[in-house]
Amino acid sequence: MSNSTITFDAVIQGQASKEITVNAMFDAVSQASLYGRRQSASSGLTWAFYGGNVLINGVLTQIANGGLSLTASSNNYIEANPATGAVSKNTTGFTAGQIPLYTVSTGTSTVTSYADWRLAAPEFTSRLAMAMGDANTALSQAQARNQILEFTGTLAAARNVVLPLMARQYTVFNNTTGGFGLQFIGATGAGVIVGAGKRAIVYADGTNIVRVTADT
Repeated sequence: MSNSTITFDAVIQGQASKEITVNAMFDAVSQASLYGRRQSASSGLTWAFYGGNVLINGVLTQIANGGLSLTASSNNYIEANPATGAVSKNTTGFTAGQIPLYTVSTGTSTVTSYADWRLAAPEFTSRLAMAMGDANTALSQAQARNQILEFTGTLAAARNVVLPLMARQYTVFNNTTGGFGLQFIGATGAGVIVGAGKRAIVYADGTNIVRVTADT
């Protein structure tokens, strides 16, 4: 981004055909509008969005402009699937493993307000330190966005920590007491058991949770 010295073609007062300069700048930065609200095609309970390029399983994929039908008189949570690029909505909340885009409040026939949840900057490494109860635990969407996961608490039996199956790598730490392992597993498929007091790197491959390193 420019600092005090402008590096793009600025619009100058009094210049002819300002729209040419403006449209050229929008064209240059169009990738930043990925999944952004497309006002010209949004009306009533129809929510339109801009497409763009995304990397899916190592393949550069173009997402077309699209739209959704919102649920009336509800809070709609619009999100993208990182494994396919597809956009969907629900009225419950952002789904673990999905990319949050917008929350949209609706009346009976129109949008009343919306909030943009898209990330405008790279996602930095973040850490979750969670005191879990003596029960299986499924991470929420917000919790699953952390790359480092540490669990404390006292266990009376081996327990599961349920992770999203969307492709993502985690460093996990079973810092619980009681001497029982934690199994990191998806809603379906196989998982990885990490012993008490041990750390490991695991990842979701879309089907299973897979071990990268031995317990240390």
